[in-house]
Amino acid sequence: MRNSTEELHDGPRRRVGALAALDGRLPGPHDLLLMQCPSSLRPLAGGELPDWARAVLRAHPWVTVGRAPSLVGAPVDVPRPRRCTRGPQAAPEHWIPVTVRGPRPGQRLDALAPWAAVARTLRPEQLAGRQGLLDPGRVTGVPALALLPEVGRLVADHRLAWGPIGAVGYELGAGVPVAGPLSPLRLVLRTPHPVSRRDALHLRRALSKLPVPVQAELETRYGAVHLAEYAAGPLTVTLLTPSGPREVHDPWFPRGPYA
Repeated sequence: MRNSTEELHDGPRRRVGALAALDGRLPGPHDLLLMQCPSSLRPLAGGELPDWARAVLRAHPWVTVGRAPSLVGAPVDVPRPRRCTRGPQAAPEHWIPVTVRGPRPGQRLDALAPWAAVARTLRPEQLAGRQGLLDPGRVTGVPALALLPEVGRLVADHRLAWGPIGAVGYELGAGVPVAGPLSPLRLVLRTPHPVSRRDALHLRRALSKLPVPVQAELETRYGAVHLAEYAAGPLTVTLLTPSGPREVHDPWFPRGPYA
């Protein structure tokens, strides 16, 4: 059985300060980031990190990337952590919107994380294969975890890249037991090219037969749309974008507010 902290956090780390470890791309929604300097996070509401967030980040310095615009510059409402200062000649920092998961259900903190302090990133597509790193008792006791191989077979029929998100994704990435017996299985499905309503309906029906609730998102180049909503065939659907939700006719070609 492999469930040590070292094995859960194995793999290459990025050098703090360089912008190379993410293969030339910015982190996207639902990516998990391992923070080299958790105290460098800046709460969106201003002020300092609350005590519960500091405690969580000391034990498990993982955060989840949110669907919001990233920023370039230096937030000025919070003093810089003394042990995490950057050189005065350094380029402006790139700040990533993230969420810190609290110990209580529904406890969340929205913050900005400096890209230079990210030690490692995990995309949802990398998480299903980490099931074997968890204690077997966790997998059998949480149906949403146990069903990952079956979900992989169903999605494979549609040739889509996919990965778990939400509590299941966080547990697979961070190794923290946050999913429960009643947790839904949330998925992101990578759909850079249009998916027909018929294929979406077929996939939704297949996933709905699983013994746990499945909530899937179709991730396009412009944002995400819920699989169930798109498969239902309404005239317009809600496209979740970094700038907020938009009502569009086509999530792959959103030319206007109701295009």
